[in-house]
Amino acid sequence: MPMRFFAFLSIAFSLLCPIYCTRLRGLTTDPQAFANHCFDYIIVGGCTAGLVLANRLSEDGRITVGVIEAGELILDEDFINVPFYFGQSLGNPRWDWSLSTVPQPGLQNRSVFSSRGKIVGGSSALNFMVENRASKPEYDSWAALGNPGWDWDGLLPYFKKAEAVTPGDTGVIPGAEDAPGANTAFRGRDGPLKVSYNRIVNYVLDLAVPYVNSFVQFTNSSANSDPASGDATGIWQSPRTVDEVNGIRTYSANAYFVPVTKVDFDKSLLGYDEVRATGVQYSVNGKTFTVKANKEVILSAGSFQSPALLELSGIGQSDILNEYGIEDHLLLQADFLLKDPAPETWDLFRNNATFAQEQMELYASKHTGLLAATSAIFGFEPLQHLISQDEFDCLLSTLDWEIQNKSLTPLARRTYELIRRQLESESVAQVEFGMLPMGTITLENNKSYITVAGINSRPFSRGSVHINSSDPLAAPKIDPKYLDFFFRARSILEQGPFAELYDSPATPGPAIQSTEEFENYVRAVASTSFHPLGSTIMAPREIGGVVDPCLKVYGTSNLRVVDAGVMPIMLAAHIQSTLYAVAEKAADLIKGQYIYKVVRFAVFPVIVQAHSEPESLPNAQPDVGAFQLQTPKPSLENTPAYCSGYHRVLALHCSGREHLAVS
Repeated sequence: MPMRFFAFLSIAFSLLCPIYCTRLRGLTTDPQAFANHCFDYIIVGGCTAGLVLANRLSEDGRITVGVIEAGELILDEDFINVPFYFGQSLGNPRWDWSLSTVPQPGLQNRSVFSSRGKIVGGSSALNFMVENRASKPEYDSWAALGNPGWDWDGLLPYFKKAEAVTPGDTGVIPGAEDAPGANTAFRGRDGPLKVSYNRIVNYVLDLAVPYVNSFVQFTNSSANSDPASGDATGIWQSPRTVDEVNGIRTYSANAYFVPVTKVDFDKSLLGYDEVRATGVQYSVNGKTFTVKANKEVILSAGSFQSPALLELSGIGQSDILNEYGIEDHLLLQADFLLKDPAPETWDLFRNNATFAQEQMELYASKHTGLLAATSAIFGFEPLQHLISQDEFDCLLSTLDWEIQNKSLTPLARRTYELIRRQLESESVAQVEFGMLPMGTITLENNKSYITVAGINSRPFSRGSVHINSSDPLAAPKIDPKYLDFFFRARSILEQGPFAELYDSPATPGPAIQSTEEFENYVRAVASTSFHPLGSTIMAPREIGGVVDPCLKVYGTSNLRVVDAGVMPIMLAAHIQSTLYAVAEKAADLIKGQYIYKVVRFAVFPVIVQAHSEPESLPNAQPDVGAFQLQTPKPSLENTPAYCSGYHRVLALHCSGREHLAVS
C-alpha cells in the first residue's frame, strides 16, 4: 500500500539567506528522506502540467525540483495503457479521485460525476487521448483579455515542442486529401509526447465515409485536412496521444516523468513583503515533516484542487476565486441502431468472441488492430451551421438581454464580450460532434450501433470551486452550474448517405421528438466531458484575475499556478493538448527563456519580470504591462528528485498574515 502523504503549504517570513541542502534523486515514498532535502522548486501535483514542469526545469543540472503527488506511479495497467479501453479506467478509486458536483438545478438536481486523476500523470492517464487544438481566434482572445504573449502565435511553438507527431493515412476522411499531421509548420516531430492517428489497420471502418458525407451535407461545411493550422472547424480525424510503435497511451508519466531522474513531492511556504513560499510542511500518519524551497512553489493540482488549496491557505479568498468561475463542457451521448444486415462496427468486439480473440492476439504480437484504436472522428461547427438564421438571431438577442441584465464582474463582462464576438463572427466552433462506431448506452446482443456525442463547446454558464469545510481532506465543493443545449445528431444521420444504414434512434428512443422532450432528456442524462478550467484564471488583477501572465498568484512573490485552472476562456477543443503547451510555455517563463516571433523563434536567455519600482523593489509582485528584461541569475543549488505516495496538500501559511494555517 502506498505511503500516505498529507501535506500543507506553510507561508513564513522569507527574508532569509539561500538554503543549502543535500540532494535527492529518483522516486521515494519515505517522508523523512524527502524532508531531509530541499529544492529550488516545489511542484504540488505530479499531474499533466506538473510533470512537464519538473522535466523542463530539471534540464538544468544545477536545479533541484520536488514534486508532491497523491497517487501512485502505475505504468503497467491495461485499462490505462490500451487505447481501445478508453473510458474504462474512470471511477477506479486506485487512480481516480471520483469527485462529484453539488446538485445541478439545470440537470434535474443531479450531481455529476467528475473524474480527476489520482495517479502520477494526473488526468492525462485517464482521458480519452484526443489531442486537438482550438482555432486561432480562441487563443487570441486570451491575449485580448489582458494576457500578452498568450495568443496563437505565442502558444504555437509550445504545441510543437510538446509533441512528436507521426502522420496518419490518407483516405480515412473523404474530402481530406492530405495525410493528417503531415504539415510540419504546425506539427512537432521531436517532443516527448508521441502522437499518432487511427490507421486503416486499426479497424477504421467504412462507416466513417457515409457518416462524414452526411455530416458535411447537413452542416454545409467541409472536411478539414489540417485542423492544427489555426482553423479547427469542419470535420476531421483527430490525432491522439498514442505511441503507435508500442500501441499504448502516451501521457505525462511515460513521456515526461520516466525520462527524468528526479521528482519530490512536497508542500510550500509563502511569505515576503506580500507572501513568499519558503518550504513545505506535510503530515504522514499524524507526524509532521518540513521540506524547504529555495525559489518557488508551483501549484499544479488541477482546476478543482488548486483553488481549494489557495482557499485553505487564506491566499485565495472565495470572493477572489469566485470573480469569474469554472467552466466545463457539457456532453450528451446518443446511440443509433443500424439496419440489418449492418456494416461491421466495433460492436463486433463484444458480439463475436472469435473476433475479439483475434484482435487481442494481433495487439499482443504487433501492437496494432482494434485495441490500438480510439474514437477520433470529430466535427466542430459554428451555431450558424446547425440552426436557421432566425433561430440564431433570437438566440443572440436573448444572450444580449441576459448579459445586460445580470450583475457581472468586469472580468465576466469582458469575457462575454469576446465570446459573443466570436459567436457572431462564425469564425470558431460552438458545438462539437464526436462519432464512435459502436454502442455505448443501449447494448443489445448481436446488434450494431453508432454513437454520436454532442458537446457544448462554448458554455456561457459560470460555476465555482470552493472548500467545503475547514477539513483539508474533504473534497472541494464543485458547482459548474451546468445548463442545457439542443442536440441535433438525429438530423445528421437521418439524411444523406448515412440514411441507408440508419434504422432508428436507440437512446433516446423514437418517442422523444419535440423540443421540450429533448430538453427534458438533456436535463435527465447530460454529463461532463471532464474539461474543467478557469478556476484560477489568468487575467489582469484590476478586473479580477487570480494569476498574471507569468502565472504568479497576485499578492505573492513566488507562488505560481500551472494547470488548466489558469486558462481564461473555454475552447472548442479537448484541452489536454493546450495544457501541455501551457506547461511548456510556463517552464520557459520560469527559466527565463522566451521564444520571440520577431527573431524567427530564436531562444534568448532572459528573465521577464514586471514591477512598478524595479530599483527599490527587485522582487515585487509584477503588475501587468511594465516589463523589464534581466539576465538570469544562476541557482546556488540545483538537482532533481521525485517523491511519490499518497498525500494530500492541506494549506498554505503566509508571512505577514496571522492564523492562516488550517491546523
